[in-house]
Amino acid sequence: MRPFFRHLLPLAALLSAGCELYPEDPIFAYGQVLRTDGTPVSGATLSFERALSSWRGGVPTLNPPEFSPHASATTRAEGAFTLELLAGATSERVMTGGYYDWRSYRFRIVSQEEGRAAILSFELGGGDVELPSLRPWAADLSVGDGTEGHVAVSFAPVPLRPELPPTGTWRVSTALEPGEVWYDEATTPRPVVQLLQRGGAVLWQEEAAGSPWMAAPWLREDFDELEVMVRAQSSGEWQFEPLGGRVSSVGYRLEWRSERLPMPGVGLHPISRGASCEPLPAGVTACPWTDGQLASVKFSPVSSQSERWPQELRLTLAAPARPSRIVVRGLAADYVNNPLKTLFVEGSEDGERWVSLGQVIRPSLGGTDRGGYRDHLEVLWAADNPLDPALEVDLSTNLYLEGALHTEVAVRHVRLRGVPIESSRPVELKALKEVSLFE
Repeated sequence: MRPFFRHLLPLAALLSAGCELYPEDPIFAYGQVLRTDGTPVSGATLSFERALSSWRGGVPTLNPPEFSPHASATTRAEGAFTLELLAGATSERVMTGGYYDWRSYRFRIVSQEEGRAAILSFELGGGDVELPSLRPWAADLSVGDGTEGHVAVSFAPVPLRPELPPTGTWRVSTALEPGEVWYDEATTPRPVVQLLQRGGAVLWQEEAAGSPWMAAPWLREDFDELEVMVRAQSSGEWQFEPLGGRVSSVGYRLEWRSERLPMPGVGLHPISRGASCEPLPAGVTACPWTDGQLASVKFSPVSSQSERWPQELRLTLAAPARPSRIVVRGLAADYVNNPLKTLFVEGSEDGERWVSLGQVIRPSLGGTDRGGYRDHLEVLWAADNPLDPALEVDLSTNLYLEGALHTEVAVRHVRLRGVPIESSRPVELKALKEVSLFE
């Protein structure tokens, strides 16, 4: 059972309840650390880091936050802890460009156990709060043989979303009808399986429908030193209105990561390796999206005076071929923030007359609780995990797609273009890791 920490509220906090919050006023955050089996972690010194929490300034995963040590706390017998902060450490008023602005900070704590970890990021508003319990996920990850060259990746069910404290309520959303109240409950954790190069980049990720998940040969390609892991996350906001106390809130993102296991390679060489492409990014002479590397490379705008981006990518193979499978890794594509729905793949013998090779439909994240403030935290705080690459599951900035193709004749040229969910206009291509075609 979750301990009830509110009775620990210090006298100084009670005396200042209801008054204006000053930078030197103390704020207390109460939490609990557990092992994977649910037993408490007692007598442990916890390290809390702090980073500037900006809601502006571009893609957060391209500019990850700089966390630095800020505070510590020690767990008691039941694994409970009390983190004491000054109000001025959570937010401050600063002069910027002749105007006053508020600068807020968020905090991070990591709990690790045998390669598994739970990472909690949180931002405080107002007075004292309770935090989600920190308990690594006993994923029991395993890798086994599948059929037809597939590898079976098995794991335990993901954790439930954090339990709402008795003293808290969910964040209230704007209702559609007068008098109606909507509570913005936390997002439901879902397993995201990732294939990675050891110590390097993600080469494939997918929100798995369940366990086991099958890793196809073409997803592993001819990459070596592969590893597999599974991750999950939940985000939300709790609000607290203690009797005679100051109203407060905590916005949080809780991520779980499994252990990493070696993944067998397959040595499947794509026919597109080394293919030339058009358009090329500015200042680049060889196609960066068919070179077998996994670095994300941005497309260049259509012109230096335009904010428009390319709407298609053309590949020219070294020799005519009949592609039967396509794998697209790390595609960022949208049309005015309207994410890709369908990727059209077309082929040509001469680069003039095009025929359809197939269509790839983007995956949809399961459930109906995506979007709004909670999903906003998962996107903006995606790089808060210090152990792994950012957990980007956004459908417009980080797409992993694969699908079957078919052609009656060999083609030398392949063209990729897409349309978004709510329009027939072409999407704009912003960035990409790799495109692979297989016969």
